[in-house]
Amino acid sequence: MATAVTILLLSRGAAGQSKASPPSAGSDLRVFILTFGPGDDPWEKFGHNAVEIIDPSAPEAERDITYNWGTFKFDDGFYWKFAKGRLLYMMTGDATADIMRYYVDKLHRNILRQELNLSPRQKTALRDLLLKTDTEQNRYYLYDYYKNNCTSKIRDVIDDLIDHDLAKATRGVPSHTTYRWHTDRLDADALWLYVALQADLGLPVDRPIDRWQEMFLPAKLHDRLNEVTEHVDGHPMPLVKSDEVLYKSDRPPEPSAPPRWTAYFFATGLALAALFAALGRRARRNRGARWGFVLLSTPWLLLMGVGGAVILWMGTATDHVVTRPNENIMHISVLALPLILLLPMSAFGSRRARLLTRYIALAMVGISVVGVLLKALPMFYQANWNIIAMCLPANAALAYAAWVMTEPSAMKPSTPELAAKKMRAKRS
Repeated sequence: MATAVTILLLSRGAAGQSKASPPSAGSDLRVFILTFGPGDDPWEKFGHNAVEIIDPSAPEAERDITYNWGTFKFDDGFYWKFAKGRLLYMMTGDATADIMRYYVDKLHRNILRQELNLSPRQKTALRDLLLKTDTEQNRYYLYDYYKNNCTSKIRDVIDDLIDHDLAKATRGVPSHTTYRWHTDRLDADALWLYVALQADLGLPVDRPIDRWQEMFLPAKLHDRLNEVTEHVDGHPMPLVKSDEVLYKSDRPPEPSAPPRWTAYFFATGLALAALFAALGRRARRNRGARWGFVLLSTPWLLLMGVGGAVILWMGTATDHVVTRPNENIMHISVLALPLILLLPMSAFGSRRARLLTRYIALAMVGISVVGVLLKALPMFYQANWNIIAMCLPANAALAYAAWVMTEPSAMKPSTPELAAKKMRAKRS
């Protein structure tokens, strides 16, 4: 949802704007809400919003400025702060012409433009607030993808400006969606991101949201603004005076609903299960099959173990509210980590590792089965069937393979190997 556009445009000094812009009565001000469509990078998947102010009384270079709350810097520990949920975003103002060129020529993203029906007093108050916020001491805020982002900031500013008419029209009105529902539909074109968020986002994103909360999305803010009626100088009128398309890209439209991929996740889990089970049975007598089983199972165990550790860490040691509680910890298990070493040791004859391998693998499956049974209770409503459909069959087959492969009889030499051993003993 955020954009890095202002990283390239920070040369414009906000403090200079504040000092150079003379006060205006407000009647000649024009206020627009810009809505940018989704982009390619993970932080662009939800789209973006900005506020454009045209002030004919300002110096020429500052007559058309666009302000947005979606700017961040990649330096100063960006990834660590993001992982911990402590990433600061900032509000900045830049020449609208520069913003438009960037979004059209470089990003190729849709641009919609709504002009707002505001009184001179409201326009002046908004301009002054934006100028005050666009300063080093006021521009930074703690970012949250769902509750405190570049769109919710604009929603709140406009709502305050129009005596909370936007909140009155949307709070408590069901949207019949959830944060996950929207997340799934907007990131489905990036499979790695879709799967990662399926695993890392917990139960909080599955709670129903109202139309006010749904305006964490730029497109939803755009739609709700078109529905609001406010009072200007005592007269009711639509909040939006005009709504136009400034640029139409060749990108496909936003998906209207999330994909239904549970069957594909289940097919993936079954395919892995078939491979694990077949190799596990052959590994009882075939050393090559043991190598195949180890080479195939190790990446899966690494994915499960590291994924489980990340889920556990994000749910206990970060400020990400939306990652806790997370039922996926029962299906993407940290118990896979010791198996990364124990399973190869067991496969090639370590008696000490056999029992541990068996019981840890069974424990992974048992905990996952418990997680499925808990779905019968109303408090376990996390929408994680994709994860269950892939992980449970694969882990069950892995446990079966580990069990049959490490049976005492399976570790004895095969009949040809035994005959050769006896022949060598007679010759000696």
